[in-house]
Formats: sequence, structure tokens, C-alpha cells
Amino acid sequence: MQQVDLNVSELEPPEPMTKVLTALAQLQPWQYLKVFHRREPFPLYEKLAQAGWAYQCQRIKENQFNIYIYRQTDHDKFRQQLSQHLNQKYSDL
Repeated sequence: MQQVDLNVSELEPPEPMTKVLTALAQLQPWQYLKVFHRREPFPLYEKLAQAGWAYQCQRIKENQFNIYIYRQTDHDKFRQQLSQHLNQKYSDL
């Protein structure tokens, strides 16, 4: 799977949700979205579930979140990709 990055951390509502939904509509079947946000976007989560998307939120620090969004049908592939990425990242330390 290929990661597509989207930084909405400096945007004011409702722009982050609009940007995320637009980016999701343009994703190719082999891609997932990594969103850089300053808060956890709870209103977005309901829309994602209704549209067949799944997400994984990673809190980096108080005002920094990484939200990974992928198709629900790609759950196993995404988890494997994320696991490999994290293993590689920490093996380099």
C-alpha cells in the first residue's frame, strides 16, 4: 500500500474535514491517507464509518495527531503495512 500525506493541522473547521473527504475521494485502491492534525477529529469518524473507511489514530503529543485512513476492506493489508513501517523505524535507532 502507498501512503498519501495530508497536513490539515493549520486549518480551521470545517476545512480539515472537507480536505480529508476530498482526498479520500481521489485515493487509488492501493493507497491510504495519513492525516496530520492538531486534534482528534471525532465528527469525521462517523462519516468515515458510513462511507466504508476505517481509521487508526496515533497521538504524538498534546496537539499533534496522525490519523491513518484506509478502506475497511484493506484492514489486514493496512495493519501489516503499519507494522512493517514501525518495525523498520525502530530498528534504525
